[in-house]
Amino acid sequence: MRGCMARSPAPPPAGRPLADLDWADLRLFLEVARAGSFSAAGRRLGIEQSTVSRRMATFERTLRVAVFDRLPGGSMLTPLGEQLRRHVESMEAGADQFAREASGHEREAEGMVRLALTESIAVHGVIPRVLPALAERHPRVSLHLLTSYEVADLGHREAEIAVRFFRPKSGDLVAARIVTLPTVPVAHRKLSKKGRDELDWVGVDLGRSPTVEDDYQKRYVRKAPKLIVSSYIAQIEAVRAGLGAAVLPCSALDLDDDLVELDLGLPAGPVLELWLVTPRGLRQVPRIAAVWGALEEHLQFLSSPRRARARLRSR
Repeated sequence: MRGCMARSPAPPPAGRPLADLDWADLRLFLEVARAGSFSAAGRRLGIEQSTVSRRMATFERTLRVAVFDRLPGGSMLTPLGEQLRRHVESMEAGADQFAREASGHEREAEGMVRLALTESIAVHGVIPRVLPALAERHPRVSLHLLTSYEVADLGHREAEIAVRFFRPKSGDLVAARIVTLPTVPVAHRKLSKKGRDELDWVGVDLGRSPTVEDDYQKRYVRKAPKLIVSSYIAQIEAVRAGLGAAVLPCSALDLDDDLVELDLGLPAGPVLELWLVTPRGLRQVPRIAAVWGALEEHLQFLSSPRRARARLRSR
C-alpha cells in the first residue's frame, strides 16, 4: 500500500517563506497546468522535462501541499491546484497589465522584442531582409526570434509580435495583412520535362491539421508524396536537391536559379496570407512599432519575387 499512496511534500527549507515564492516558478506552474504534462511544458519553454519536474517538486515543498497528481499520461491539477491556478492567473493578468502600461511610456525605440514566426519566414525573410534594416534604423532594439509552428499565446505574453498565416479570431489583438503569397508547383529544372504522373512529390506533415498546400495537392495532383518532412525548410531543400516537386510560394523561385515553376495544367495554387499580430495595448509602444514597421516594409518582396516579375514582363 505504501507505494500506491501519495506522499505529502516535505516541508520547505528553513528560511524559505511562502512570500519568497519565485514568480518564474509560478509562471512554470501555469505552463504545466495549461500544457497538461511536464514534458509538454518543457517543450514549449525550451527546457528539459527533468528541470520542470525538479522545479515543481521544490514549488510543492515550499507550499507544503501537492498541486499536481502525477499520472502515467501527464500531470493533473489537484483540487487545491485548481484554486491556486485561478489566483496565479489573476497575478499574471495584473503583471501583464503593469508591463503594458509601463511600456506605453517608452519614448524611444529600445529594448527586446520577442517575435514568433515560422523558421522558413525567419530564414528566408526576416534574417536577410528585416534585421539589417532594423539594426540600421533602430540600433537600440533587440530581437528574440521564437521559431516554431506552434501558435504563440500573445495574450499570455509568450511573444510581443507574431507573424502568422491566418488572421486571429479572438483576443484583444491588432492584426494587419502585410503580404499575399501566390503558390505554384516548383521543382529542380532537371525535372521540368516530367509530366504530372511521372513526378515525385515532397510533402510536409506539421503534426496538426493539413495545410492548404496539402489540400491542393490531394485534390489536383492526386499522388501521395514520395518524401514527407516536418518543416518547410526541409521541404525546400529537398526540392532544391531534385528529390521531387512541391507546391511552394512563388518567392521560393528566388532561392535558387535551378528552381522552376512547373507547367502541369493545374488550376491556380492557393494564395497564402501573412499577418502581423500584436496585443492592442502594445501596438504603439516605440520598440513594437519599430519592429512592426520593419516587418511590414521589408517582407513585401515575398509577394512579388524577382523571378516572378521577370516572368510577367516576358509574357
